[in-house]
Amino acid sequence: MIEDIRNSKNLSVYLEQLEEVKARLSFVSAYSNEEKDRFVIESYALQIRKLIELTAFSLIAIHRIRYEDYREKVGKDFRNDWNGRDIITNIMSLNPDMFFRAAEKGFNIQDDGTKQVQLKPEKDCYKLKRLAKLHSRCGGVLHVENPWKKSSKVEQFHNELPSIIRKLSNTLQDHVILVNHWDSNESTVLLFTLGSRGEKPTYALAQAPGNFAFESA
Repeated sequence: MIEDIRNSKNLSVYLEQLEEVKARLSFVSAYSNEEKDRFVIESYALQIRKLIELTAFSLIAIHRIRYEDYREKVGKDFRNDWNGRDIITNIMSLNPDMFFRAAEKGFNIQDDGTKQVQLKPEKDCYKLKRLAKLHSRCGGVLHVENPWKKSSKVEQFHNELPSIIRKLSNTLQDHVILVNHWDSNESTVLLFTLGSRGEKPTYALAQAPGNFAFESA
């Protein structure tokens, strides 16, 4: 697992996905729909779903070998995987010692010279489980409603879109992946940033002895 997560080629694939994330995030951030046009709402639901799928593929990239083996064991070719919710669920099962969190930009330098990652408040962001649920919710907006069961899910999605987009931006603009490697008593930290307009996404990698813990991924 360490070799996958610290592999520069795998991290290059992650950055490629983030370039597409940045482009689509820029698009959805301009959401304006006073008329509540359902076609516009559905279009944005599709873009948000794609954003989550790109995030899911990024996570595959840093679990490349293990994920392929994981899918082979159930008779599946990982190259056919496409459902963002399912991919995220698979990754969380494959590596429960990985933590995906929204972070403040850069590091805080401590008095002793060490670098500290500052996490954003969870209420303003998405963790992996919530991203998976949002993926399913977007799918519900995109599907045609059963004529015998009317709902207001499209209008509700429209009303929440500004908050959804803000949380997605907070989550993806700068995020950190922390991984425990219990067998070797090590940990890895990957800090990704989308960068400002005109800049390409970048990452910083740190590794240290010892481990850390969160309540959930």
